[in-house]
Amino acid sequence: MKITLKTFAQLREKTGRGQIELELPEQATLETCLKAFLQQFPELEQDLKHTRLALNQRYVRDLTTPLKTNDEVALIPPVSGG
Repeated sequence: MKITLKTFAQLREKTGRGQIELELPEQATLETCLKAFLQQFPELEQDLKHTRLALNQRYVRDLTTPLKTNDEVALIPPVSGG
């Protein structure tokens, strides 16, 4: 199944893309999605430890949450400013 992964802030800068299409197996979960992302960008593993996840514009914490075709997963890193 195909899902869209959106990146923001430093994750967007580090990947060079704001949107990544991933092909995942049926019965995929958020954890499956993150593992597929890290296969492409293993250097971002530490960044993901402090990143919030949103599934179809709703925050999600449970990595066992199942995904469906055309779902949108957003990786939202912490933002600071001054």
